[in-house]
Amino acid sequence: MNIFDPLEYIPQNFQILTKADENGISHLMPMTLWAAQEHYVRNRTHRDIILKGRQMGISTGVLAANFHHLLTHPYTNIGLIAHKDDVAEFLLQTVHRFYDHLPDPRPKVDWKSASRIRFPLLDASIHIESAAATTIGRGENLNTIHLSEIAQWYETNTVELFAGITQTVSLGGFITIESTPRGRGGFFYRLYEGAKRGDIPYKTFFYPWWYASEYQLPIEKPLELNREERLLVDNQGLTHQQIAWRRLKIAELKDLFYQEYPENDVDCWLSSETSVFDGVSLRRYLLNAKEGRKEGNLTIWKDAMGGKSYIIGVDVGGGLPKGDFSVACVLDTKTNEHCATLRGRIAPDLFAEELVRLGNRYNNALMAVERMSHGHTVLRILLEHNYPRLYYYRDYNVALNIEVSQPGWLTSGRTRPMMIDTFSSAIRSGDLITWSENLLKEASSFQFIGQKAEAPAGEHDDELMAMMIAVIVREQTPISRRSRFRPISYIKL
Repeated sequence: MNIFDPLEYIPQNFQILTKADENGISHLMPMTLWAAQEHYVRNRTHRDIILKGRQMGISTGVLAANFHHLLTHPYTNIGLIAHKDDVAEFLLQTVHRFYDHLPDPRPKVDWKSASRIRFPLLDASIHIESAAATTIGRGENLNTIHLSEIAQWYETNTVELFAGITQTVSLGGFITIESTPRGRGGFFYRLYEGAKRGDIPYKTFFYPWWYASEYQLPIEKPLELNREERLLVDNQGLTHQQIAWRRLKIAELKDLFYQEYPENDVDCWLSSETSVFDGVSLRRYLLNAKEGRKEGNLTIWKDAMGGKSYIIGVDVGGGLPKGDFSVACVLDTKTNEHCATLRGRIAPDLFAEELVRLGNRYNNALMAVERMSHGHTVLRILLEHNYPRLYYYRDYNVALNIEVSQPGWLTSGRTRPMMIDTFSSAIRSGDLITWSENLLKEASSFQFIGQKAEAPAGEHDDELMAMMIAVIVREQTPISRRSRFRPISYIKL
C-alpha cells in the first residue's frame, strides 16, 4: 500500500459508521469512498470550491482527505468550521473514530478538548468549531482550512470569518469550501460564481444529486417520461429508478428540490426559503433564455412592428461606474412580449436622450419612468423634448381634496406590493414572454430580507424594477387601448 495515496490509504485504514438500517442500528465499516468523494480526492487542488447536493458525504470526504494529509505530512494544522454546533461535534467524533481505529503504530495524541486534537510527534493539530465561533483562525498557524456548508453560515459574520481564516493559509496550504446552494446573492453564490468566471483563483467542483447511488426507488415497470426526464436519461444516463426518486422529492420539496438536490450549477440558485418569485417558473424561463441582438447599450429580441403599441418601463440609476444601472424594458402591450432592454451605467441626461430614440423606435411607446431620485432628471428632459406618450401617475390629494396627476411612475409602500404581485402572477402563469437571462437572474435573487422584498447586498434589481413597472402599467391600461396605437395621458391605479 502507498501510504501517501489517499485513494488507497483511506479505504484501508479509516472506519465510519453507516446510516441506521431498518432496525435503527448503525455499523462500523471501512470508509469506501463514494463517487463524489473519490472524484474530489483525486482532483483536489490547493484552493477549491464545491457545490453539491444534500447528504452526499462531501464534508466527510474532505475531512478524510485532510486527516490523511495530517498523518502523512508533519506540521499540518487543520481548521474546520461547520455551520452548526451539532455538525461540528459530529465531524469531531468522525476524526476520533478515524484515529481510534487506525492500525498501530498510531501517532501519539497528547491533548484533546471539545474542539481540538494535537499530535505532538507530528507537530500537527486539528481544530473543529461551528460558524458561531469567532476565535478560530485568529493567532493560529493553520495551513489547511475546510469551510463546510458556508451558505448556511450567518451572513452577518461570514465575510469577516472568511477573511480572517483564509488569510492564515499560505499558497502551499489547502482551502476547501463546500456547500449546498441557498439562493442567489449570498456570499457562497458570489464566491462560486467568481471562481467560475476566473475572477478568483479557486477551482470549482459541482456534484449533482445522482452522484449519490442511494438516490433511487424500486419500480415495477418502466416509467412514462416527460421531456425533462427524457433529457436526464439520455444526456446523464439516469435510470428510471433514479427518476422515480426524483419525482418523489419534487413532490415533497416543490421548487426547493433544485436547491437541495441540484442538477446543474445554474438553476440551483433560483429558489430559497426567502425567494419572492417562484423558482420553478423562473427555471422554465431560464431554460429558454437566449441572447438578443446587441446595439450598444440596447439588446433587441424583437424589432418594432408598424401599428403595434408598446410600453417602456424605466428605472434610472446615477450613472456611476460601480453604481446601479439605468434600465428600460420594452413590452408589447398586446402580447406581453419583452422586446428589448436598454441597460447601462449611463448619466441620467444621456440616458434620457437614448430613451427618446428608443421610444420613437417603438412607435412612440408609452414611457413609464420611475420618478424617484434621478428619474426627475429624465422626466424633465422627456418633457422638454415633448415626448408624445408619457405616463402620468394619478393620485388623490387628501389635504387639497383634489385629484392630481404627475409625470412618471411612483414606487411607494402601496404600489410596490402591487408591482411584485403582478409580476409574480405573470411569471407563474407564463403570461410574460421574455428571453432575458439577466432579468431572470435578478428575479431569482429578489428575496425577503426582514419584511421587505429586495435584492441582497452586491446584487442588482434594476432590470427587474423596470420590467415590473412595464408589466403593471400594462395591467392598468384599459384593454381597448392595448390593441391600437393612441396617446394615453394618465392611467388611474
